[in-house]
Amino acid sequence: MMRHRSVPMLIVMSGLLAVAAFVAVGGVPAYAWLVAGLLVVAGVGVALWQRRRAPSAVVALPVPPRPAELPAAPALVGRAEELATVEAAVAGGARLVVIAAAPGTGKSALALRFAHDARDRYPDGQLFAALRGASADPVPPEAVLVRFLRALGCPDDELRGDVVELAARFRWVLAGRRVLVVLDDARDAAQVRHLLPGGADCLAVVTSRGLLSDLLGASVLTLGGLDPGSGLELLSVTAGGGRVAADPEGARRVVGLCGGLPLAVRIAGGRLGARGRCSPSELADRLVDEERRLDGLRLADRAVRSSVQAVYEELSPVEQLVFRRSGGYPGTSLGLGVATARCDLDEDVVAEALERLVGVLLVESPAPERYRMHDLLRSVARELAGDDEVECLRRQVRWLTVRARPGAWLERERENVVAVLHAAVAAGLAEPAKGLVVAVHPLVAGAVEHAYRLRLWQAGEAAAVASGDEGFRVRALRWVSHSYGMAGLADLELAAAEQALELAERLGSNVREVALAAWRVGDALRAQDRFTASESALLRALDLLSGLGAVEDEVEVRLALGTLYNTFRKPELGVPVLAAAVELLPGEPSEARGWTVLCLGVAHKLGGDLARARVLFAEALQVARRLGDDLLLGYCLRERGLLSAQERAFAAAERDLRATLTVFERLRDGGGIGGAHGALGEVADMQGRWAQALAEYDAGIAQFERLGLRVREGELMLHRGTVLRMLGREPEAVQARLRGEALVGDAPVRLGPGLVRRLDETEGR
Repeated sequence: MMRHRSVPMLIVMSGLLAVAAFVAVGGVPAYAWLVAGLLVVAGVGVALWQRRRAPSAVVALPVPPRPAELPAAPALVGRAEELATVEAAVAGGARLVVIAAAPGTGKSALALRFAHDARDRYPDGQLFAALRGASADPVPPEAVLVRFLRALGCPDDELRGDVVELAARFRWVLAGRRVLVVLDDARDAAQVRHLLPGGADCLAVVTSRGLLSDLLGASVLTLGGLDPGSGLELLSVTAGGGRVAADPEGARRVVGLCGGLPLAVRIAGGRLGARGRCSPSELADRLVDEERRLDGLRLADRAVRSSVQAVYEELSPVEQLVFRRSGGYPGTSLGLGVATARCDLDEDVVAEALERLVGVLLVESPAPERYRMHDLLRSVARELAGDDEVECLRRQVRWLTVRARPGAWLERERENVVAVLHAAVAAGLAEPAKGLVVAVHPLVAGAVEHAYRLRLWQAGEAAAVASGDEGFRVRALRWVSHSYGMAGLADLELAAAEQALELAERLGSNVREVALAAWRVGDALRAQDRFTASESALLRALDLLSGLGAVEDEVEVRLALGTLYNTFRKPELGVPVLAAAVELLPGEPSEARGWTVLCLGVAHKLGGDLARARVLFAEALQVARRLGDDLLLGYCLRERGLLSAQERAFAAAERDLRATLTVFERLRDGGGIGGAHGALGEVADMQGRWAQALAEYDAGIAQFERLGLRVREGELMLHRGTVLRMLGREPEAVQARLRGEALVGDAPVRLGPGLVRRLDETEGR
C-alpha cells in the first residue's frame, strides 16, 4: 500500500541530513535525528528506512587523500629468507599475506619492514591498524573501518552504518586504487575479514598468533625463532659487536637460552650493552637460573621472562618501580602523563626512568613522551606489580577522567579509554569507571562516533552491573540503543530501549528516566514505522515530562512526535506539536531554533498553508545567515525554492535551487547535492523542459546510486521514466519505471497518486 506525497514536488530529504543536522544543533544526538526527520515531506521514514536497509557507498572524491600511516620502519636482522618469501608471494599474485607466529618472534617487524620496502608500489596510500588481538578488548573492525574511511577522505556523513555497510564503503573507496593495508596482531579471521580491501590492486598484510585459516586465498607464512647465526647477529647489533666477539661461546648460550626469539635476544643484548662489566657467559648463567624458575611456562614466555628478570634485577629501585607500575597499562600505549599518574611519582623522575628503560630495550618510545611495551613485557610488569596494579589502574582512570579533552587528547587516548574501562571493571573499580564514561561521552557525541560510543556505553553498562547501579544502567542502555540505531541495527536498537524502559519502570523513583526511556522506545518504534506503538510511547514520555520543567527534554520529545506525524502525513497533529516546541525555545537566533522553525515550516507546507510556511522559511533563513550556518542555509534555500515552484514562480525557484546546489557542493553533502539536482529536474519537468529535466534527474540518480540511497534513486528513476515517455523513448521509459519500482520496494514512503496517475496517463498515450 502506498502513502502519497505532494506531486510533483518531491521533498524527501536524504538520511545524510540527519548526520549533518546533528552537527548543526551542537551534537545532541537524539535532537539531530529529530530535526532531520522533521525536514522531510511525505515522511522521514524514507531516510530512516534507508539508513537501516539500503546498501551504502560513497560520493567519489575529486582528489583522494593518500594516507601514510605506517609506523617507523624497524631494523630487521636475520629475516632475509622470510622477507623474500613474502615478496615472492606478492609477486605471484597474493593479495592477502598472513604472518603467523608466537609472541616475541618479530612478526610485526617483518610485516612493517616489507610494507616500507613495498610502499612505493602502492602510491595511493598505506593504512595501518593495531588490532590488539591478544588483549582482553581487541579493537572491533567497525572502529578500524571508520578510521580508515576518514583517512581516505570520506566526509563524516559517510562514516555511519554497521560493519557490513562500512566494509562495503571501504571496498568501494579502494576500487581502482593501489593501497597497502597492514593489520597487526589480529585475534581471528572474524576480526580481519571486513578490513580486507578486496581490490585487485590492493594488498593486505596481517600478523597474528594464529594461522587464520578461515581467510580464503591467504598466503600464510609461519615464523619460528632465529637460527643461531642470525641470533648472534641480532645480539651483536643490540649489545655491541665487541662484546659478542670477546665471548662467542657465552653469546651462543645467551641466544639459545632466548629460544632464538628476537624480543628476548634484544632484551638480553640491551642488558649487555647497558652493563659493560657483565659478559655474555655471566648473563647466560643468570638466564639458566631464571629458566629453572620459570620451567612451567611455554618457551616464548619462559625465554622472554628470564631475559626480563635478568635485566630487571640490574635496574635501580626507582627504575624497577616505574617498570612495574607503568608497564601494566591497558591499551595501545601510554603518554608521560599517564605513566606519571600510574607511578605516583614526580614527572621528571618518571621521564628519566622511562628513558633508561628505553635504553635497555624494555620500553619503546615511538614518539616524544609516548611509550609502549610488548604485551609479554606488560604481563611481566603486572605480575611484578601484584596488588599494586589495582591502585595504578585507579590513578590512571582518575587521570583520564580529569584530563578528558576533545581533539588531540581524544585521538591519542580513545582506544586506551575503552581498554582501561574493561580493566577497571574487571579489577573492581566500577565506580571510577562510570565517571570516566561520563567524562568521555560528550567528546564523542557526533553522529559518526556511533561505533565508538556503543563500545563506551557497553563498558558503562558493565560497570553499572558490577556496581549494582541500576539507574546508571538505564542511562547506559538508552545510549546503547541510540548507538545501535545510528548503526542501522533496528532490532538491537529497540531491544535495548525496551530493556531500559522496563528497568526504569521497575525502579520507579525517577520519573525523568522513565520518560527518557519511553522516548527512546518511541523513537526506535518510529524508525520501524510502527505508528500506533510509537505515538503511544512518545505521548507517554511527553506527559511524564510536562510537569517536570525539563524544557530541553520536552522539546526533543515534541520533535520526535512531530517527526512521526510528518512521516505519516498528519500535519493537523504535527503542526501544534512542533509549534509548541518552537515556543519552548528562546527567541534569540540559535542553531536549534533555526532548524526547528524550518521543520515547522515544512509541516505547514504539508498542511497546505504555504503563506505560513514561507514566513517560517524566511525566519530560518535569517537565522542561518546570522549564524553563518551553511548547512541550514542550504536546506532553507531548498525549501524556499520548492515552495516557489509549487506556486509556479519558476525563476525564483531555480535561483534558490541553484544556490542550494552550490552550498551542498561546497559542503560535499552528497544527499543534498542529489536532492538539489532532483528538485531542479522537477522544476524543469513542470515547465516541459524535458531535456533539462532528464539531465538533472540523471545527475541526482548518480549521486543517490553512489550513496546507496535506493528509495531516493528509485523515486527519481520514476520521474525519469515520465520524461522519457514525453520524449517518445518508450522502451527506456518502461525500463526506468520497472527499475524505479524495484528500488522503492517496500519503503514506508511511496509515490503519491499524482505521479502514479501521470505515469499511467503517459503510458496510455
